[in-house]
Amino acid sequence: MNAATTADRVRRKVARRLLPPLFLMFVLSFLDRTNVALVKTHLEVDAGIGAAAYGFGAGVFFVGYALLGVPSNLVLHRWGARRWLAALMFVWGLLSCAMALTSGPTGFYVLRFLLGAAEAGFFPGVILYLTYWFPAADRGKATGMFQSAVAVSSIIGNPVGGYLIGLHGLAGLDGWQWMFVLEGAPTVLLALAVPWLLTDRPEDARWLTDEEKALLAARIEADRPAEDAHPPRRVREIVGDSRVLRLMFVYFAIQIGVYGVTFWLPALVGRINGLDDVGIGLVSALPWVCALLGVLVLPWFSDRSGNRRGPLRLALILTAAGLVGGALLPPVPAVAALCVAAFGFLGAQPVFWTVPPTILTGVQMAGTIALISGFGNLGGFLGPYVMGVTESATGSGTNGLYAITLIVAAGAAVVTGFRWAGLRAAPAASHPTDKEDLTDDPHRALR
Repeated sequence: MNAATTADRVRRKVARRLLPPLFLMFVLSFLDRTNVALVKTHLEVDAGIGAAAYGFGAGVFFVGYALLGVPSNLVLHRWGARRWLAALMFVWGLLSCAMALTSGPTGFYVLRFLLGAAEAGFFPGVILYLTYWFPAADRGKATGMFQSAVAVSSIIGNPVGGYLIGLHGLAGLDGWQWMFVLEGAPTVLLALAVPWLLTDRPEDARWLTDEEKALLAARIEADRPAEDAHPPRRVREIVGDSRVLRLMFVYFAIQIGVYGVTFWLPALVGRINGLDDVGIGLVSALPWVCALLGVLVLPWFSDRSGNRRGPLRLALILTAAGLVGGALLPPVPAVAALCVAAFGFLGAQPVFWTVPPTILTGVQMAGTIALISGFGNLGGFLGPYVMGVTESATGSGTNGLYAITLIVAAGAAVVTGFRWAGLRAAPAASHPTDKEDLTDDPHRALR
């Protein structure tokens, strides 16, 4: 059996073993952080949480997320993914259930902040974890499969959430309380199984042969940044590196587009006459069907062509255009425009996350991935907050989409300025154990 056939077999075996549980974990993570979008009007009536307070509470999640992301990822790098991810899931599942106890703005803010702190290490932790298992030539597709959970969570989460809200009065609880409890409980249960579902490192995998472990280790080692890439080593160097700073801004632009739409899409869909809670949930799922296409198509094209900059720039341009359409058009065409935005902002993310491993390695990569994720997700705070303040001031949340669009467009401009290195996936797949020509190395990084 030649090296290419063996490498392809190992890739499929690793993907089948690890991606399904990671996918399910992210479905629950995204559901637990965004299901609050479906109960905005219910919280206003039952807990006295107005538009501005809702926007602040929805976004304060990302303050906790930004503060604890780096230390959480450093713990994962040292302690191992299985135990740490399981512990994080267990805590955030309980906090998600506790959202049912919300009785006013202060409690809402506290629970959302704690939920963000608990989830802080999950996403950057998995992005780091994937670098342990997938070579650069396969990482875009693997990350895309993992991040497709965001779309699937929204596709199923909105209709299911709408149904659960309909349980109003059962056992004396309001429907929105049932939604939080019944969507948080599966997270707690899955957390108990995570230590048996994941394997920390390839060398620990009993389900790989010694030959497969050696081949995978060789391919991962070949992806380490080349000596001439000059990876920053210290914290001061990392935060002062222009490549890292530009990556932070681009991810911020992506995330402000994602969460500006996510937390306000049901309210925008609510402008369509004749829809009840279930109907709003179903229509709100449509953009996420397009997002699912984006998160599968763009990473596949990027890995296949070796082009990172082009697909990422296209994704941000589509996001900006879709946001403008969502603000300007009547309700039904506006939903179609948001479908375009969703295709762009979700498809951008797996392509984006192929880049940090090309300039960093080891503990530096662990901390920097979390730093980029944490700073970028402050867009998740600013997006809902801007939308909430705008709605309170003008009576229309859609006006906030204009400011968000400008930031997304600026992100596209920054990507245009990247001096991107090509990734030649075909040679890596065909000759995984051959010595690479450093002139074609993917780690001639952003400058």
